[in-house]
Formats: sequence, C-alpha cells, structure tokens
Amino acid sequence: MELEEILKIIKENFPDKSIDISESLGLLMDTIDDVMNRINEKIGQSYSNRDFSTIEKYTILGKAINFYETKIDEIINFTIIEEADITEENAEEDITRILPNYDEYVVDNKVEHTLYENFTHIRPFGFRINDSEFIEVKTWQEMLLKTCDMFISIDSEKFLGFENNKNMNGKKNKYFSIDENKLRKPEKVADKIYIETNMSGNSIRNLIVKILKEYGIKVNNYKVYFRADYTNINR
Repeated sequence: MELEEILKIIKENFPDKSIDISESLGLLMDTIDDVMNRINEKIGQSYSNRDFSTIEKYTILGKAINFYETKIDEIINFTIIEEADITEENAEEDITRILPNYDEYVVDNKVEHTLYENFTHIRPFGFRINDSEFIEVKTWQEMLLKTCDMFISIDSEKFLGFENNKNMNGKKNKYFSIDENKLRKPEKVADKIYIETNMSGNSIRNLIVKILKEYGIKVNNYKVYFRADYTNINR
C-alpha cells in the first residue's frame, strides 16, 4: 500500500488522527528548520576559514535533509483537514457529553510537562516560563492568549511584526492580524493585535514553540501543567 493511499484512508476514517499527524510533523519541520539554520552558520564559518572540504560536507548534508524536508511537507499538506477542523472547544463539548466522572481523570497538576508532548485530550492547568510566576489557565486558548500577552509586553514591535512574518502564520490561514476579519475566531491581545484561537491544543503548542524561538527562548524553558487527561475515554 502506497503512503498516499494510507494517508487518504486515515484522513477519511480518522480525521482527528490526520490532524495529529499534520501537527506533529509541523513540530518536526520546525526542528529541521533549526538544523538547516545551524548548517548555514557552519558553512558561513567554514567559508571565512577557507575550509572548503567542510563546506562541501555540510552542503551535501543540507541537500539530503532538504529532500526529506520536501517529503514531510507533502505529507503535512495532504493530511491537513480543511472543512473538519477539530477545535479544543469542540473536543471539550464531546468530553462533557461522555464524561462519567470528572474526578477520575484529574492528574497531578504539579508535574511539569514540555511543549514536545501530545496535548490531545488534555486539559491544561497552567504554565510557567523559566522562573517566572505560574499562570493558571482553563483552556489551551487561554494559555495562548496569556502567553502572547507576556511576550507583547516584552517586545511589542517584534510581536506586532508576526502579522507579516510568513513563518508565524499558516500556509492558508493567518494566526496574527490587526484586522479581526482575517481570522476565524479572533481574540485581541493588549488592545493591539488579534490572535487566532480556533485551534486544537497541539496547534496552539506548535504556535507557542514558534513564538519562543522568535524571542530566543529555549522551548524546554516553557513548562506546562495539566489539569486532566481524557485519553482513556477517547480510545
């Protein structure tokens, strides 16, 4: 069975998993992009040192990575769900209908988690950046908005520039705009810019990773705390 056929079956029969694949690969693409930037730096240093053998080595490596980068991008584009967006709000409505006992799914909210984890069927409790004050939230959308509020207070000019930064927006949809009509479910931050909130927990995770990188903050320095885990009742 060819990969395209496999992905088509997953997309048609398990659209939520198709979204998971797309979002997980999106995070992988961000990491690959970081690797390519490091390769570019190494080539620049090697050129300054007239170390042409090292330049050739990294050029070959970059070409090889780019081949797989293109393949991954094709998979992402194929697995994107256009008309059946699964938002965190919808997920929570489904959970409410089938949840027998909320207390059974509460988890230890003192355990630290990272942005490299899967947030599907997870309800957040809060987050912390470095040694900053813990910020409590009830939804992934609230976590995104409060995170944006923090960074816009650090450097508003940089943050407002996200509107025209291709890397900070989706291939077809914008995540940042001063025009609320360009977003599906806009929420205004610091009375300056609108943020798209019609996203799943994993999509929000990926966007926060991009914000952290733009501000030069290590992804592992952003700690997430969970309120509940509904994974078992969604199997």
